[in-house]
Amino acid sequence: MALNVKLIRLLNGEELMAEVVNSNDSKVTIKDAIRVVVMPQRDPKASPSIGFAPWLEFSEDKQVELDKSHVLFMVTPIKEFVNQYNSLFSSIITPTTKLILPS
Repeated sequence: MALNVKLIRLLNGEELMAEVVNSNDSKVTIKDAIRVVVMPQRDPKASPSIGFAPWLEFSEDKQVELDKSHVLFMVTPIKEFVNQYNSLFSSIITPTTKLILPS
């Protein structure tokens, strides 16, 4: 289960969600990064949908070191995003509904 999942906005406009492995004054090391993609709806009155897409899909590396000069900000994502992220990278599945057990 990812412990330190962050949303990371890069200077080029890409928004990533990844587990931060290490961070210092000049570098941040992330692992299992995915892109957060806003998908517009056909109906202009509808809210856009959010999706996740691979990032660096042609690399076998799961851990990447970013220069902090390319990072605009890092924030904690909402719980729903973290749950979805964990379902992609963890064998632990977080239930979205309350379990009812027989008495």
